[in-house]
Amino acid sequence: MPGGRIVVDGLWRCLCPSIDIASLSKPFDLRHIPRSRPANLCALSSKAPQRQCRRRYGQVTAQFRHVAKSDEASDEAAEKARVTYLKRLAKRNPWIPGAAFQDLDSFNTKLDKVPTRTIYATLKELQDAEETYLPVARLVEYLVKERNERPNTALYESLIKANISTQYGSAKVAAQLLKEAQSHNIATTPEIYQGLLEVTAVHPDYVLRAQVLHDMKNRWYNPTPRAEVSIIISLLRDGQYELALWKLEELNRIPINVPSWLFDVFLYTFGELGFHEETLAILKHRQRVVDVVKRAPLSLNAWQFLLDVFSRDAFQPGIKFVWDHSVTPGHIHPPDGVVLNVLNTASMHGDTTIAMNAVQELSARKTTLSMHHYEALIHVHMQHKDLRKALTILCIMFKAGLSPDLSSTRPIFQMLRDSPTSMDKALGILHELKLQYTIPAAAFNVILESTIAHGGFKIAFDLYRTIRQVCINGPDLETFDILLQYCTQRKSMNFLVAEMEAFCLKPSRLILDHLVRICSIQDDYEMAFRYLEMIRARTPPNSPETWWVSKNSALALLRKCVQTRDQRFENIFEECRRRRLFHDDDIKSLMSVGAQFASVPQIHPSCSDLSEPGLLVSATLSA
Repeated sequence: MPGGRIVVDGLWRCLCPSIDIASLSKPFDLRHIPRSRPANLCALSSKAPQRQCRRRYGQVTAQFRHVAKSDEASDEAAEKARVTYLKRLAKRNPWIPGAAFQDLDSFNTKLDKVPTRTIYATLKELQDAEETYLPVARLVEYLVKERNERPNTALYESLIKANISTQYGSAKVAAQLLKEAQSHNIATTPEIYQGLLEVTAVHPDYVLRAQVLHDMKNRWYNPTPRAEVSIIISLLRDGQYELALWKLEELNRIPINVPSWLFDVFLYTFGELGFHEETLAILKHRQRVVDVVKRAPLSLNAWQFLLDVFSRDAFQPGIKFVWDHSVTPGHIHPPDGVVLNVLNTASMHGDTTIAMNAVQELSARKTTLSMHHYEALIHVHMQHKDLRKALTILCIMFKAGLSPDLSSTRPIFQMLRDSPTSMDKALGILHELKLQYTIPAAAFNVILESTIAHGGFKIAFDLYRTIRQVCINGPDLETFDILLQYCTQRKSMNFLVAEMEAFCLKPSRLILDHLVRICSIQDDYEMAFRYLEMIRARTPPNSPETWWVSKNSALALLRKCVQTRDQRFENIFEECRRRRLFHDDDIKSLMSVGAQFASVPQIHPSCSDLSEPGLLVSATLSA
């Protein structure tokens, strides 16, 4: 689309007599100037429009007084930077008239003794300089107005290329200049078309670019490598990423030197968009170019950016390439958040080398490792079925003052669950590690959990009796939670409860819930109500509602009440209904139990009836 700059009026001012001399002598914000149709360059040699231009100048300068002070300050800073750049340019090119880089108070008098040929050479030199719109506009106006030069190809080329300026340039103005030149039968050279393509690279305009390419094809003008680069940049700015990448590949097939900054533009653009496979391919190609041609290496900021976006999206091949070429040699030191992303990505893909390097990077800056750092290492080692290293990391965690739990051992449990023969190996590794480390209860619990999954409660219960041979500190609450989850006998339950008391462990809410369930399936189920009251008594003061048993434990207790015609059934069922603990199928199962033990017909009420507890109570408790 055409650029939204106010350059149209900038061009008009530079072509209209008497306006630029006064207006361009001081900085102002061109964005506040009203747009008007650019004047015809061919008419600039006549004196007729001067009076009209003076009237326009009065209107324009009146609007300059209303420019905001904040905009003036920013423009002054930009103008100061532009003047500094022009001074450096003047030092590099001492033969260029100094008036081209100065204010306009004595512009005409300073150029009076400068040959016209030198002014044309100055225009040619300024075409490749940055932000030289105003000097070019002054010189073109001076040549046409004072030297009576006829509009020609060189002047149009200079004005078109001046619109490459990011501050004053406009694709719309460049298109109007092209149309004007063609209407007056002025030759449009390949340089003009190349300048138009460079303008569309800075100020995207799909229509103008398509027109230029069509005209060049009809005139048998082949785009130069510089024009090809401009086309690629304009495609990127238009969002035509696939076409831009295809053009880049085509350009690489030609034996020319593609500028390194073009690859950098693709790296930043594609990296931010998440096209990581394409970004990595471009990065590898650029590195090969650097190694072979010895061009400027990729900047450290670019390496940091690529590592950031690759780790953000867990792109492991890109992380490995960037890490090996920038972090390992010590060129960059990514922040902790990026290193953590790298560690997690390496953990997911089983890249042990990168994971260990990430941890070493954190340790080198004296960062305290937390649970999530060690858990990622456990996961990456279990990707390679390295049980010894995973269990060793658990011991190191415990030695570092951290308390691993069941969530820390999920990768180990998955392996032991899939490979029953590995349980004896894991237990043997713990017996070897206890000579060097204090074995945490979590390391024993994961083996206990796998044993109960394969061999049942009895084998796991026998294994628990040997816990003191492995863990000096004994079991923790998770140990008893694993066992009580599968326990069904009162004798085993009483033993485990006594063990908790011996180790001074206070039962958690989950353990009390298991105790309610176990007691509910015994003949003497009175302890179930005691444990239920203990659960409610453990409710934190700031909790919006008192704690309650789980669905399975509640169903077990209600079934027992139905079987024994316990009148406490109604209160428990009412509380469960209030908490929306049951579904229709659960209530129907209770009714079937009530029908079986109370010798009443089985009832199948509608969904609306199930919400009324009186129907169920009467159906289950009536004889």
